[in-house]
Amino acid sequence: MDYSTTALKPYAVIDVSPDWGQYINSVTITRTGAWLVSVTGNTPKGGVVYTRRSEDGGKTWSERSFVMPPGKLEPGKTIEMGQLLPVPGQFGGKSRIYQFHVQHTHPNTRFGQLRYTVSHDDGRTWQGPSGSGSLYELKTPAYKLSPISDGWHLMAPGVTLSTGEWLLPMNISTDPPPLSEIRSELVFGISKNVFTVEDPADVAFDFFPKPPHGVHVEREATPGESLGQEPQVVELSDGRLFCVCRTGNGCLYYTVSSDHGRTWAKGQPLLYKEGGARMLHPNAACPLSKLPNGTYAQLFCNNDGTFNGGADPYDHLRNRWPVYVSIGREAGSKEGQPLEFGEPKLLCDISGFQPEAGWRDLTYGCLMQKDGGFYHFYNAVWRFIQVNRVDPALLGVAAR
Repeated sequence: MDYSTTALKPYAVIDVSPDWGQYINSVTITRTGAWLVSVTGNTPKGGVVYTRRSEDGGKTWSERSFVMPPGKLEPGKTIEMGQLLPVPGQFGGKSRIYQFHVQHTHPNTRFGQLRYTVSHDDGRTWQGPSGSGSLYELKTPAYKLSPISDGWHLMAPGVTLSTGEWLLPMNISTDPPPLSEIRSELVFGISKNVFTVEDPADVAFDFFPKPPHGVHVEREATPGESLGQEPQVVELSDGRLFCVCRTGNGCLYYTVSSDHGRTWAKGQPLLYKEGGARMLHPNAACPLSKLPNGTYAQLFCNNDGTFNGGADPYDHLRNRWPVYVSIGREAGSKEGQPLEFGEPKLLCDISGFQPEAGWRDLTYGCLMQKDGGFYHFYNAVWRFIQVNRVDPALLGVAAR
């Protein structure tokens, strides 16, 4: 089998950008069975979002389909990030795919206001309220960390809840240039009508916890301040929501909701098990997904930020690799940490891959399951968008 744990031997190279940085936003399977990946490119003309489709199981990919072509928006108004949501075909017989974005409001910022676009042709093209090149506005409340509501960040997939609602994880943040100076709290947008509304412009969200504050995740170096980012959410078998997030503490943190995302516990360090060691991770993305056998796959770097000569968790050019996977199992108790995690196993490495590239990031991506096979989508050194086939045994799942 063509399983791989190295960027040197991918199942497919989806995209290469020799002249700008880019990373994966999200991946989904459309109603027709096509694979769809959303990518952000930080071009010289500003941030862009594009998608690429595969109709042959990820072997080959279509050309880029831009949500907004480079240079279309004025400086400081460009977009990035794209969380994909396919919706069943009940709109005049047509399917619909939403893509949720962040639009920058000022030059040289990394966060912004929430926007979205829609595809009516299975992800081939994207449009807003006035057609191609336009964006729907998603109204949001003001939080203390962002009084004019321009500090939103979207870097985790949404979750369809057992209630029939759709939850979109995000964080609300300040936006100073140094990563270590950002302060952020976790916020969760919940939509009751995204699957049924006839007019895409009428999509509505409620935001929890309600203002003025999101979920506090302690920044241990400055007690009393919060730095929780890019929350990843799964629903447990008992209906509780379990969320893992990125921090500046050299490890992962988690929080739990027992009321379908309306209220959340204060963030706590994520341990392998109650009383065990912390799950170490720099200030980087930490994808979490539920596997078909009822276990959970946590992707993380298994280092506290000092790997590869990293100075601290924020040394993002050095410490965001390799990527490991640890399998979580429900602990069977409603007290304490809901999941127990197993030994980390190497999922993907960039040793020897593009050694001249200065940005050694491997963390933005996800696992995808299709017809019993597993695939790891990732950005390698901030330039290459790739996918590897994953050995099911690595995930503790029987091969089919």
